[in-house]
Amino acid sequence: MDFGGRFPEPMSRRASPAGVLVAASPSKFSLFFRRVLVNLSHRKSVRVAEVFLTLVLIGGAGAYGTVRGGHMPVVNEWMTATGDRVAHVAGFEILDADVRGHNRLRREQVLAAAGITPQTSLVLLNADAARDKLKSNPWIEDAVVRKFYPNRVEIEVTEREAFALWQRDGKLAIVARDGTVLEEVKERPEKLPLVVGTGAAKAAHDFLSVLDRFPAIKAEVYGAVYVAERRWNLRMTNGVDVRLPESNLIVAFEALIKLSRDQKIFSRDVEMIDLRIPGQVVVRMTDAAAAAYDAQRAPQKKKGAS
Repeated sequence: MDFGGRFPEPMSRRASPAGVLVAASPSKFSLFFRRVLVNLSHRKSVRVAEVFLTLVLIGGAGAYGTVRGGHMPVVNEWMTATGDRVAHVAGFEILDADVRGHNRLRREQVLAAAGITPQTSLVLLNADAARDKLKSNPWIEDAVVRKFYPNRVEIEVTEREAFALWQRDGKLAIVARDGTVLEEVKERPEKLPLVVGTGAAKAAHDFLSVLDRFPAIKAEVYGAVYVAERRWNLRMTNGVDVRLPESNLIVAFEALIKLSRDQKIFSRDVEMIDLRIPGQVVVRMTDAAAAAYDAQRAPQKKKGAS
């Protein structure tokens, strides 16, 4: 700003006689560069490059939008399906699928678990990914997938075995030896021991292994309840509850065997047997049996007594 309150004009511009600002003329280098760009734009190779770059930009924008929009699974599925169709035409369709080791699962279930369909090609089948898919099925403990070109695949699975029936939150589920939940069921399968309570599925193996050593007791057990994830109670088929200690299960079972053999405890009117205190047995009779016992022990009044 000068002393008259005006802003000085830029040095690159000059005023016209009429006071209008006029831009400076372009330099010779600028005019030469423009002519070069115009001449190049008429060449075919440059136009092809422009088209290619345009497609790259559009494709990149589309890919970015796909990733940001969460549509990648759909795109991958479409690309895989397209690749499988091309591979089928080339003769790499899977014509022979050899499935071994399955017992509980059917062959079709194993193939479906591996992600193999009639449209799957051997070329695009990822053996490691198929193995991971198979192991995500709770019934399958391990799996091996082998590819043999041009159109054969081998699948060998190791299944988990049903070990016990686990009840929790009012639901029933078949569990494996390691506590893995294999399948939810609505009814109790035959010949599977019942375990109840939080943590019972994983703790069942060690407990039932001890119980197996006492078949006479096991034959009378309806189910086992895991209490506070520390110890077990037995519910017998006749409704008697047996409270077991946290440790020394073998000693407790031996005491129960003796009570059953010598005292016929399971045929008596009892509702609870407590074996939690070492060397001591606490028995609680049913209400009816307790009332009869009290009546029997009550002193009898003499006739004619007032």
